[in-house]
Amino acid sequence: MCGIAGLVYEGVRREAAMAAVRRMIALQRHRGPDGEGFYDTAGASLGHCRLAIIDLTDAGHQPMSGSNDRYWITYNGEIYNYLELAEELRGLGYQFKGHSDTEVLLTAYRHWGKACLERLRGMFAFAIWDQKERSLFAARDRLGIKPFHYWADGNLQLAFASELKALLEFLPDRMVNTTLARQFLAWNLLDHEPNQTMVSGIMRLSPGHALIWRQGEGLQIWRYWELHVNDDFQVAPEHRARLIGGFRQLFEETTSLHLRSDVPVGTCLSGGLDSSTIVCVANLELQRRRLQQQHTQHTFSACFEDPRLDERAYIEAVVEATGCQSHYVFPSGEEFAKDLERWVWHQEEPVGGSGVYAQYCVARLARENGIKVLLDGQGSDEQLAGYRKFILVYLRQLLNARSYVTAVREAVAFFCRPEIIRTSRFVDARRYLYGSLPESAVLWPEGSFPGRPNALGVGVSLGSRIQADLTRFSLPALLRFEDRNMMAFGIESRVPFVDHVLVEWVAKLPASLRLSGGWTKLILREAFRGVLPERIRTRRSKLGFLTPEPAWLAGPLSTWFRDTLSAPRYLGAVIDVRGLKSILVRYYSGDRSLPVENLLFRLAMYESWARQFLGTRPPSVDPVLSQESMRDAR
Repeated sequence: MCGIAGLVYEGVRREAAMAAVRRMIALQRHRGPDGEGFYDTAGASLGHCRLAIIDLTDAGHQPMSGSNDRYWITYNGEIYNYLELAEELRGLGYQFKGHSDTEVLLTAYRHWGKACLERLRGMFAFAIWDQKERSLFAARDRLGIKPFHYWADGNLQLAFASELKALLEFLPDRMVNTTLARQFLAWNLLDHEPNQTMVSGIMRLSPGHALIWRQGEGLQIWRYWELHVNDDFQVAPEHRARLIGGFRQLFEETTSLHLRSDVPVGTCLSGGLDSSTIVCVANLELQRRRLQQQHTQHTFSACFEDPRLDERAYIEAVVEATGCQSHYVFPSGEEFAKDLERWVWHQEEPVGGSGVYAQYCVARLARENGIKVLLDGQGSDEQLAGYRKFILVYLRQLLNARSYVTAVREAVAFFCRPEIIRTSRFVDARRYLYGSLPESAVLWPEGSFPGRPNALGVGVSLGSRIQADLTRFSLPALLRFEDRNMMAFGIESRVPFVDHVLVEWVAKLPASLRLSGGWTKLILREAFRGVLPERIRTRRSKLGFLTPEPAWLAGPLSTWFRDTLSAPRYLGAVIDVRGLKSILVRYYSGDRSLPVENLLFRLAMYESWARQFLGTRPPSVDPVLSQESMRDAR
């Protein structure tokens, strides 16, 4: 896990290219605090900052070349099946200097070319310069776990980096992507256009895509992977037990691969079904390897004193069942106010709620305890229909199929459960049901309200809704939050539920193994019966990333909130500020309803983000890291 950067070019002075790449790496050094390296030649400059996880020796140093120095790679990620690939490549006559997955990836490209992507199981964003062909090949993993941003100047230049901020210096003007900004403020949509960012001119390489840039020819991009989700309702009774067993076997295999590391691996633990499953399955794997005594599994959790938000009872049930060493952090509004500017700097694009900050605190806690790798449960809700909205989609599909009896039975099974009703937030579901939201309509008068993307609606089937959430409307934003929160502290985050082999397998499941009889994530609950504590396995309540945000806005964040929105410098380019003032009047007159608070938080967050990332002054190197570097220099 690392930070990557590069510039391939024609008609640019080599010294200027080298200096630009070094500045790009300096802006991303938090991603790779264990070392850095550069490769410079006529037409290309590559940079890398390293977080050493596999092969901690200099044999894993990047940029890395092969035996003949034709290919040079800068790479961010983990190839979990690198041992199996290395064995296959040895059988084909290749030898390895070290035992890093970087060297295996580079060798795989040497042998199979771009077809090597079909063999990679993991998360990755990498670029390989071909000195002979004067071309750059780059690719991003199938679900977009690892980031890859780029800027292109026709056929003359292509600059790329792990993080958006490293590319800002290439823009003549730093301007917002107006369409995305308005959709964020109106609908709380983020990262839903796979190849676009909030900054005009800086692009993303979409998940499951690759590119080639050649001198004199420019850029070519193509998709190498696509997902299709099954729309069937039922599973034949004779296949049910086989599928449940197959899910368990595949998830255990996936978790085992994600534990491959030359440094200790910890786990995020919220007390929910997903993270608890990872902790329990990882614990079984460590026991199988006879490593549990030597390497106690460490779990990291964010908790709150507010009993409506605190999940310690569930966390402690998992810790008691596994014998893990638990660590707790209690995020506060005062701490958030102090961290806010730096947190926005790391996130790089706006965030729609303070819940993501809790994960930032968990990452900091892990780093303080010497853990460099964390497993997390992202991706399960999207695949296994864990969100409440999926129940509505499922019922609608049943009604459309005229399965009225089944629809009534399932509706009763779900909505007669107090835990489901109590932890459902209708305010969050409105964007899937309505064409506009009344509290934000005043921001775009005279019929100019930003249109809702068609695919954001309830959809025609559970399968289509799941596919949309995996590829556009949920998982991409969560993976961005995860990457930036963790890499802010030099931590590699691994997400076993987003392993593409598991994702493809789960995509074939019928709806009844996801939702049935009042249960969400049914196959997960059934597969790990006897492994999960029963209190977790049968838990129906769901909190998600919730913080005491209303209390924070009225207290520790009130000064930031008021100052940011009373004299906005950038919001006027995307909304009618007269509408903002009317909403503020409502808020300070006592309207503290959740929709109004959520909207005002987004507006304040956008303005805070814009002040750092738009205008004429680019974001500086993280001031905390700069201070640490100065101390080291002394």
